[in-house]
Amino acid sequence: MDNALKVAAGLPAFAFVLLGLSWWVVPDVASAQLGMTLLGGVGLSSQIGDVGSFFLTLGTCILIGIFTNNRFWLYPAIMLLTLATLGRLLAWAIHDAALATQMIAVEWVVLVVLFFLSRRLETP
Repeated sequence: MDNALKVAAGLPAFAFVLLGLSWWVVPDVASAQLGMTLLGGVGLSSQIGDVGSFFLTLGTCILIGIFTNNRFWLYPAIMLLTLATLGRLLAWAIHDAALATQMIAVEWVVLVVLFFLSRRLETP
């Protein structure tokens, strides 16, 4: 069971890391994957830096947690995904953004896997 949870968490973690790196290397491809258009000037710098670092931190924390067997590292990833989902829901409810149902669904599936995995890993 533990190995299945690690694989279920590890696959999206690698995808998050790859997406973060793609923001640095090919931001036009990365932005298209998220349904975003690239900004210009300082906005582009913020977009590449902030979104890239979000995904790199998310994926790296999950992978560190898996490889060290330490649940502590899963907590930042759980927080990032929870807050991203909350932000999406607020954007939809308050700012008339489209409801990102598919993205929210993926985030919640990964959240559930991380929650169960965190219960199985050691405490620092």
